[in-house]
Amino acid sequence: MRFTSFFLLIPLAVVVLGMAACQSRLIYPGQRYSQVMWEKVPATLEPLRYETSEGKQVSFWRKPSSGGEAKRIWLVCNGNGGYALQWPEVLVMTRDRDAGYLLLEYPGYGFSEGSCSPERILAASEAAVEALRVHLGIERATLDARLSVLGHSLGCAAGLQYAARHPVQRIILAAPFTTMVDMGHYTLFWPCGQLIWHRFDNVARLAEIAQQSPRPAVEIVHGADDTMIPPRMSERLAAPYQGWVQRQLVPGGDHESVVIDAVQLLKH
Repeated sequence: MRFTSFFLLIPLAVVVLGMAACQSRLIYPGQRYSQVMWEKVPATLEPLRYETSEGKQVSFWRKPSSGGEAKRIWLVCNGNGGYALQWPEVLVMTRDRDAGYLLLEYPGYGFSEGSCSPERILAASEAAVEALRVHLGIERATLDARLSVLGHSLGCAAGLQYAARHPVQRIILAAPFTTMVDMGHYTLFWPCGQLIWHRFDNVARLAEIAQQSPRPAVEIVHGADDTMIPPRMSERLAAPYQGWVQRQLVPGGDHESVVIDAVQLLKH
């Protein structure tokens, strides 16, 4: 019996070890662009170039549609399969003509070099914000007073870890998960989540932000039909913070369509 059980466990061990070995590619499926993609960058976007430990990075700045100074600035963080250049088509739906958008590209995505981890994404977001400050020629306090965060899926984790370290005014999260460990359990089976070393923890980051004074406003939107990140995860995030964290469950919304609902919250 023990001999038979041992061999029955071999396929399970192969799956678990394989998942552990290739998890970076599963979590961060993005790829780098070829140089020809520069021809497809919309004229409304300005490249922001900076460097991190991962090498040369390129994110993009979309000026306010009013043509004037940005009264509000949004740090926009993609889902794990998204790119900065996918946002302009969505942002045309915004009603705030005085807002500008810093479209963050993760290391190893788009025109950016390197590879991802929670720490590398945090470093990239901090460097991108500083590059924007220099580009706009404003003081750090001025930028902080105008900066807010919009994240989708993995981008919720990217935005929250930035906001846990730096002042922001608002945080909008579209389809956030609780922790990456929970996602591993949900996507595969227990105890696969314990093998993940990319330990994004939105529960912990939100708790840290809750201790800030003043606290930024936090709004969550989640599709009721989201099968990639279950709505119960955002419910768990919001539950301890009634009266502060506002959560909207979108009937019929799925993991991708909820981005539109989030963008519609960007009005002044």
